[in-house]
This record gives sequence, structure tokens and C-alpha cells, in this order.
Amino acid sequence: MSNEARSNEALSNGINSNGAYSNSAIPENTFAVKEFSKVRVNALLLSTAWIVQRRETPNITMLFSRLRAALVLLAFVSFITAAQEANDWSSDSNDDWEDAWTDDWDTENKEKLRVSGFAELAVGNRFSRDMASAHGRQPLNNSTLRDARVQLRADYALKSSSISGKADVWYNGVTSTWETQLRELAWQGSLSSVLPNALLNKNDWANAFDIKVGRQVLTWGTGDYLFLNDLFPKDYQSFFAGRDDEYLKAPSTALKVSGYTDFANVDMVITPEFEPDIGITGEVFSFYSPQLDKNVAPAFSVASENRPRGRELALRVYKSVKGVEVAGYGYAGYTRQPTATDSLGRPRYSKMNAYGASLLAPVGPGIANAEYVFYNSLEDKYGANGQIANDQSRFLLGYSQELAANLTGGIQWYTEYLHNAGGLDRALSSSERVQEKYRHWITTRLTWMALRQTLTLNTFLFYSPSDDDGYLKATVAYSPTDKWQVRAGLNLFAGEQNHTFWGQFEDASNAFVAYRFYY
Repeated sequence: MSNEARSNEALSNGINSNGAYSNSAIPENTFAVKEFSKVRVNALLLSTAWIVQRRETPNITMLFSRLRAALVLLAFVSFITAAQEANDWSSDSNDDWEDAWTDDWDTENKEKLRVSGFAELAVGNRFSRDMASAHGRQPLNNSTLRDARVQLRADYALKSSSISGKADVWYNGVTSTWETQLRELAWQGSLSSVLPNALLNKNDWANAFDIKVGRQVLTWGTGDYLFLNDLFPKDYQSFFAGRDDEYLKAPSTALKVSGYTDFANVDMVITPEFEPDIGITGEVFSFYSPQLDKNVAPAFSVASENRPRGRELALRVYKSVKGVEVAGYGYAGYTRQPTATDSLGRPRYSKMNAYGASLLAPVGPGIANAEYVFYNSLEDKYGANGQIANDQSRFLLGYSQELAANLTGGIQWYTEYLHNAGGLDRALSSSERVQEKYRHWITTRLTWMALRQTLTLNTFLFYSPSDDDGYLKATVAYSPTDKWQVRAGLNLFAGEQNHTFWGQFEDASNAFVAYRFYY
């Protein structure tokens, strides 16, 4: 396989089912790389190079825009809920009202409102200098993490529902910018709490449905760091930099409806406006350029006209059958990365549907899981268009168990199959420009807990038999009380060739340490 065919491999091969890294256009006429379909098109076909999508630093306008969207959703639901509860309250007797008024009002409301959070300092450095990602200031060239972060979380319990919020503000010393993220601002309750009494009957069917609306973090599926049917936003720059795993999953503004019946349980998620993954930016971690045959670190974003404004719809139906959890999945939306190009060769998101299934069951002393997904590219039915993602099937088998007291282990085998590869051969007139039909990954995890479970050591290894490269993530966390925690770790990348996916990040290998104080 040529260097072009191996360069800048999508993280979907090891972490993300859609490609952990998206590719954006360099504003000069250079080489183009197509990730999702695993096609590498030479410079004669396209005039624009793709790199990973830049993470946009949230500004005040963006923050208020997201906050306004979440508040509109919350205001609507809260209004209905308040009206319903007011109606219920007014139906009580005056004596009951007077008795309630004589209670300790302040104590009651303190119990309803819970405020918590943490302050954290985190530092990370490379083991070797990466000249491609120099920031113009020599002392910071080795920096991969410089966070001074505060998170505030508030939960308020209503009569039959709740409102939760979580927001982060931090100073990013690597890019010398203040950043914010509204991770959660959502209302959650049963359907019965928003419907008028006239629509309810004695069967109380509405209690079988839960609603969560607003800003929230969403996830499902059976993989460990492998997301096949989980097509919700991910943040891979945070993952590589050594931030807590909480930040691997990015928030989105959505409506989630969950139903529980004797036949099966259902989760449906509607995201009014498409929200893509946050990929490697080039501001911190460089990546391989096949044209220059070396690592580069530009930073830019997809043009606004190539960013979809349409909705996303995700569905999960699951049921436990004799101890085996069976699930089916569906998705209608767009590729998580800008893997298609427009008529000018600029990257864009293409339409995609996904259909999948999973099994989770006890086997021997442990738990086994299997998962499958089919990505259906709606804009390239026969896979002959090198500018649009091909159909793809992905498979996952996994097993985990307790190996000894306080020691657990897990292993996974992950495979990708590219459909219509022959059509791409004909379109591009060279198999050198087409990714192999099959790709394989092996992952292992070991977790050990000691000192009455106040000390946790965790190692996770990705290895690619086809590219002979890999990535080791090792962390140790010590938290003797519920007031503070110290965490340290390593992100080690290795590969024989700099054009393989993990090999290109060898200069990104880093160590990090973080101190967190809870309040």
C-alpha cells in the first residue's frame, strides 16, 4: 500500500466508528485525503488537502447561542410542568397548604437544589519536540496540556422532574485562550409530568416514558473506546491531551425520549441541528502530509456552507432475553467527519444512514459483547465516486472479566469492511489509491484497584496488525477522600512508518498530571 493510502488514517480504526479525526481543507492548492471511505485520491483529482477538523474556540456569541437554544427548550417544558404542578397544588385542601407553609422552607429548598463541582490544574508535555506544531513561542512547543479549569454543576429537583446543569470554564495555556463549554442544561422527567390530566387515564401509560431535553451528553453501544453505533459527538483532542475520559464525549442539544414496555425498551434522540465530532486541530498535535512526506500542523475549519444545518435522528430498541441484552440501532444524519468534497474540492459532510445491532451477555466468569453496524452512504450508491464516502460494515467482538481480586481485564477485536472497493478501483484507475477492503484492530485493557479502591491503575492498548503500529494510554488516579484527586498518565504512540496512523503521532507521545479539588 502506498504512503498516500496509509497517511492520516481515521481514528475510527481504533477509537471512533466514524473516524476520530476529520479532515478540513488547507487554503492552498495541495493534496486531498479522503478518510471515511478510506480512499486516497491523488492531486490530479482534487486540489485541496484535508486535515482534521479544527476545534472552534467557543466565543461569547457561540456560548449565548447554545445557551439560548437550551433555554428555549427548557422554558417550554418547564412552563408546562409548572402549570401542571400548579394545577395539582391548587386541588389540595387549604389545610394541606397551610401545613406545607409552616415547614422549614429554606431547608426544603436546599434539599431540592444541589450544587457541586471541581477546580482542576492539569499539565502535559511531549517527550520529544514536535517542530511541526511549534506555536511561535519556543517554551510552549513541548506543551500538550495547560488547563486551569473550573466546573460548576447544579441539580434542582421539582415535584416530579428535575433540571440539571453543568458548565466548564478554563484557561488553555497551550493556545493562550479562555474557553467555555456548556456540557449540560437539561430538564428530565416522565411524560406524565408534561401532559394535562385530561390525556391521562387510570392505566397511567405516560409514566412508562421519560423525556430529557436540552444540552446533554449522549452515549450507547457496547464497545470500550470503540464506537460503532454511538454516533454522538466525541472530542478526541481532549482524549489525546490527557484530559479526563469525561471529556471524550462531547455534548449536544437534543431531545431524548425513552420508553419502557414489556415488549422492548426504546430510546429515541432528535438533534435539531447536526453537531460533528471535535477532531485533531493541528494547534497541538501534528499529523502526516503525504504530499510533503512529513508532519504538518495547520488549523482551519470547514466552510460554513458545507456544514449541515439539518437534524439528526438516532434510535435504539433493546430488550433482555434470558440474561442476554439484545439491541438494534438506527441513525439518519451525516458523516461525523467532513469526508466528502464539493465541486471546488473543499471538504463537506455527506448524508449517511446507519443500521446496527449488538449483544451483551454473561459468558463464563465474564461478560461478552458483539456489535455490528452498516454505514449507508446515501450520496454514492455504487461507491464509484471518489469524492463521497463509501458504504462500510464494522464488526466488534469483546470480552472482559475479573482476573484476580481487584484486577479486571478486557480484549476486543475490531474489523472494518469497505463495500464497493472494486468500483473505486475503476473510478480511480489504481488500487494503490484505495484502502484495503479489511482493517483490523486489537485492544486490551487492564484495571487494578488498590488501597481500598482509592488507587486505580488503568492501561489501554490499541494495536493494528495491518500497519504494525499502536497506541498505549496508561493512567493512575489516587483519591483518598471525596475532596480531592491526583491523576497522572502517559499517551505513547509507536509505529515503524511515519505515514501510518499511530506512527505519525510518535512526536505527540506525552505525559500528563492533574490535581482536582471537589466542592
